[in-house]
Amino acid sequence: MKRKQFLYWFSIVLGIFLIFSSGGNSSRADAASRADVASAYNYGLTKAKGPKINSEVYTVSDAVDSAISAELAEIAQKGPKIDAWDATCLVFGDRITDSQAQYAYESILKNNDFLSGGSQGLNGISDVSAVNGLVAIGKDPTNVNGKNLVANIVKDANNPASDYSIVNDLEALSTGSYGQASETARTSLTKKLIGMQDQKTGLWNGFDKVDYTARAILALSMNTNQPGVADALNTAVKAVSNHFYQKNGGFAEMHGAENAYNDVTMTNALASAGVNVYAPLKDKTDYVAPVQRVLDQHLFSAGNSAMLIQQATLALEQARFTSKGGKGSIFAFNQTDAAKPGEIVNIKDAAIAKKRSIIRSSISDPQATAAAVNDAINLVDKILVTYLSKLRADSTSSAAIADRAAGVKELNNVTVSHAAPATPVTPPTVTNNNVTVVNNPASSSSASSSSSATSTSSSSSVPISTPTVSGKPVKKASHRSIVYALTTVKLYRSSNFTKSNLTKTYKKRARINRPMFLVISQQTNKQGHAIYRVKDMNSGKTGYTLSGSKYFAHAYYSAKVTRIKVINPKGINEYGKVNLTSKKRHVKKNASLSVRKVVNYGLYNRMQLTNGRYITANKKLILATKIKKSSQNTRPSTPTATTTGTSTSTPPTNSGSTATTATTGTTTTTNNSPSATPTLPVALTNPVTPSNDAKTITTTISIHADGATIASGSIKVSSGASAFDALQAFAQQQGLALTYKGSGATTYVTGINGYNAGPAGTMTGWLYSVNGTEPGSSMGAYTLKDGDSISMTYNK
Repeated sequence: MKRKQFLYWFSIVLGIFLIFSSGGNSSRADAASRADVASAYNYGLTKAKGPKINSEVYTVSDAVDSAISAELAEIAQKGPKIDAWDATCLVFGDRITDSQAQYAYESILKNNDFLSGGSQGLNGISDVSAVNGLVAIGKDPTNVNGKNLVANIVKDANNPASDYSIVNDLEALSTGSYGQASETARTSLTKKLIGMQDQKTGLWNGFDKVDYTARAILALSMNTNQPGVADALNTAVKAVSNHFYQKNGGFAEMHGAENAYNDVTMTNALASAGVNVYAPLKDKTDYVAPVQRVLDQHLFSAGNSAMLIQQATLALEQARFTSKGGKGSIFAFNQTDAAKPGEIVNIKDAAIAKKRSIIRSSISDPQATAAAVNDAINLVDKILVTYLSKLRADSTSSAAIADRAAGVKELNNVTVSHAAPATPVTPPTVTNNNVTVVNNPASSSSASSSSSATSTSSSSSVPISTPTVSGKPVKKASHRSIVYALTTVKLYRSSNFTKSNLTKTYKKRARINRPMFLVISQQTNKQGHAIYRVKDMNSGKTGYTLSGSKYFAHAYYSAKVTRIKVINPKGINEYGKVNLTSKKRHVKKNASLSVRKVVNYGLYNRMQLTNGRYITANKKLILATKIKKSSQNTRPSTPTATTTGTSTSTPPTNSGSTATTATTGTTTTTNNSPSATPTLPVALTNPVTPSNDAKTITTTISIHADGATIASGSIKVSSGASAFDALQAFAQQQGLALTYKGSGATTYVTGINGYNAGPAGTMTGWLYSVNGTEPGSSMGAYTLKDGDSISMTYNK
């Protein structure tokens, strides 16, 4: 590692360490730690990159980010006047809002010649802008208010109005896959464009050679799988460097005048062709990089034309995309895997930026404790791991872009909670179905003497204390999810579950008619119930209801389904797009379909069929009939491990009655429902606790169910420990109720905190992944490495 990089990262790590090590209840100590980290952070950036933290510009990469932000801010000020190119800029900058997307859509309908009822516009300029804008905001250009814009472009492509029509039509048709006619026209246009390349110079001889050559390179970079394209691009890039490239980083014909528009267009084109425009094109010390020339011109100034600001923004966004590993043009939305490398780097950068923001904000926030800052940074890491897993599974640019955008949005929602009251508070009670466990680590200085005595006298290694009810909300769900009701549920206008606050009762319904809810947050109310704040997806009504797997399940499949049956009486549709547009055919009830994979699409998962089309993953409309088996999902017949009880619980019904709890020396479970299966905490007969002389490793564990995080943190175990060894130790540390079957390679987790696996052959159960990937073995057979991250997810 280079010395500057080492100093930079060492200073950040040192700064974070100073924050976390200060701890305590003293606001003075917290203020001191924030001052230390500010000093260390500024020192690291100054030594590594020159300017201090407030300058916001440390490298060319940081300068590009800063310029893009300024340009996007200028674009956003246009409000209702935002157009197609504006929307494309905002989408690639992760800045677009629903209202801005709507403004762009209305602009496209009004200004595109074909959609507004006019004739073909000059050289197809309005068509290429419209298609880029439509695809960027998630609209289907083949069906815009009943009109097929792509078909109109194909018509022109078969008889191009001009040389510029060739590049514009080719770019528009290369944004996605729009059927055979579009692909045929795309192939024809590519061949024509290659044939127009001057064999002597390697350039294209349009009205403006620089501009037209740039546009040709850009269009061809979206079609690198076509014959002859790679050679044409290589020749063109060399020709541009030899004939157009200037010492100042700009581009102009010999004896011709340089202009800013040509600079940004060529910078965009070269980056699309894979050129590193962050560096000079010639290995000479007196030449400037193309990106630096664009930055030096300050093209985002309000006095410049809207088109120049837009194209400058897109050029810098393309340059950033390529520098981070992206392949081809950012406009080729459906390239296979093309955007994945760049989007992975983007979300990693976003996580780093969020951590910086957390540290910066904590410096001026006296209520932001070291522990709170630590929690926020840990949450950033967990979100990053989740979305890196999704990105690595994506197969198209559009899916990677969508996942990265969703991940960045979730990262941006992370906040640092303010200091808790200085007086000791009772640890939160986690209530799930039949078990109540109160987290009360032995090291807690606030534990009562009676609790300590009880814990000491118990033969169980699971922490024990007298259960109490706390009005303090538990940690909110890390992200929102959509669930449906499995039984009768009641909605209250506030978290106080009384008869007067009851607003609606949802009776138990058949699967296809179950009410769906958006989970907004999760907490514990004053009566001690674990509850959701939800929004009725049908009526929009919001309120509070009891949470837990007894009442709700995820409304969308997320497991490895390989075959489904349509159960909706009206059937379902197959679509060409993951956003369920471009309808291909209707599928009737009882039809059986083969599934390639489940695709994450924000809150609404989709399924991609083996024919490449997409359908809904809504459990109300389809039924999974076959699931990809893996050893961790099997249910061995080995008897359940011996358990030692530490608590009893009378769970609440969904009527709002208060639960009562008590701790005894033996395990008994009282339940109003005789069919309920008790979930008991496992006695860890052989916990993996590293000795002082043994080599230890550290792993992080997060446990998720019903869209909420049950527990998360890190644990040290002996080198050579299995994933299940770590889970056992973590359950002991956190006071979680854990049940399992088998041992070693046959180990299977049957329950955590009342979330129990269903009968054999069903999808209900616990899935685990390590570093975002599901291993092909059980937890008991997977040997951990230092730094591994385990994620447990309950699927129902």
